[in-house]
Amino acid sequence: MKNDPAAQDNAPTPDADSGKVAILRRPGHKLRANIPVVERASLPGSSASANENEQSGAGNTFVPNQFTGPSFRNKRERFRFDGHKMMYHLDRVMAWQKGERFAPVHIDMGLTKFCNTGCIYCYAVVQNMDRGTMIASDALLRYIEDCGKLGVRSIGFIGDGEPTLNPALYDAAVLAKRVGVDTSMATNGLLLDLDRAHDMLRDMSWIRFNLSAGTPEGFQRIHQSRKENLAVLKEKIRALVQIRKEYGYTCTLGLQMVLIPENFQEILPEAELGAELGVDYLVIKHCSDSEYGELGINYSHYAQAEVDLKQAESLATDDYVVQVKWNKINAAGETALYREGIRKYDICYGTPFLSQISGNGDVYPCGPFYGKKRFLMGNIHEQSYHDIVMGDRYWAVHADIRTSVDVHKDCAIGCRQDYLNQFLWDLSNPPEHINFI
Repeated sequence: MKNDPAAQDNAPTPDADSGKVAILRRPGHKLRANIPVVERASLPGSSASANENEQSGAGNTFVPNQFTGPSFRNKRERFRFDGHKMMYHLDRVMAWQKGERFAPVHIDMGLTKFCNTGCIYCYAVVQNMDRGTMIASDALLRYIEDCGKLGVRSIGFIGDGEPTLNPALYDAAVLAKRVGVDTSMATNGLLLDLDRAHDMLRDMSWIRFNLSAGTPEGFQRIHQSRKENLAVLKEKIRALVQIRKEYGYTCTLGLQMVLIPENFQEILPEAELGAELGVDYLVIKHCSDSEYGELGINYSHYAQAEVDLKQAESLATDDYVVQVKWNKINAAGETALYREGIRKYDICYGTPFLSQISGNGDVYPCGPFYGKKRFLMGNIHEQSYHDIVMGDRYWAVHADIRTSVDVHKDCAIGCRQDYLNQFLWDLSNPPEHINFI
């Protein structure tokens, strides 16, 4: 290795005679690479340094330990679309470890079980959509009050139906703000009531528009809605952006694209549309198939969209985030999860932290279990949510999930609790010598 030309080519070439960096001479000990070894005792700040001014190392860019301050090379993560935030809720984690009863940190809930569009990738269709069914206003507002008392931290009106079809949506958001619960909404936006724009922008944390096409033709094909409706949606988003700016509201506005082969050609048009509309972000995510594979997603096909996805991300600016959920999209062709269903954990621990409520008021531990009576925890029309969460039935279902569900066979790919489960599994199965961090 002594005469390895590659090692010599890659080696730094400090000038030992310049007084900037001294080279350690230890001829009796040969290292694997023929690279000069710095004499640390002569470096600035060393107790053995004879003259720090002469040994300053200035001008030698390869010299570390100059302590000139952080260079801040990592871009701040404004949004976290891919991953989890459990480290910010360690009080709930500790309660879980102690076997205590506690409220979910977050709840995804439907407000209806029907929709005014027909997206061709719609997961809710396999959950038995029921036209006309929605959560009653009085039950919804009582539930919001209970969430405030329980300490639920956030609610996403993100469920099996379109939330704007429930007229109680806006009052629920206003009440939630008053009782200390953050709210958000995922919507197709077509029926958004702009007369309640101030209530939404003032009291919601974020509004996400589910849009998976950037052209009228793509909109019609993917969402099975009239081409003209894309223009309707664009005008409503522009109005919200303008009102938010004028009144200084902090509600985040974004777009979400569900990626399927049928809309690969829509990636760049939508990324450009997001910039034009003035929204805060566009997130592009994988399509979550059901446990029965009813949406027919072949995840290996995502590799075909890689060039366009990277080009879309290049359109990001300081004010407009374009982010692809690469962890899930790349995993499609690389991991055992997508090939064989094998996960990085063996037990689902995440359901007590992230619960779900169907658009008819039924409370479940997880969306894919909608309609399975075995996992039904209660209904907010029939019981207070407080009593449901603190009741024996609720916790018996969570225990049933832990003891009876084979996550490698019984669960849908890309489930909501996946990242939470990876964290909680690691926490529950520590290696030896954990104090040696």
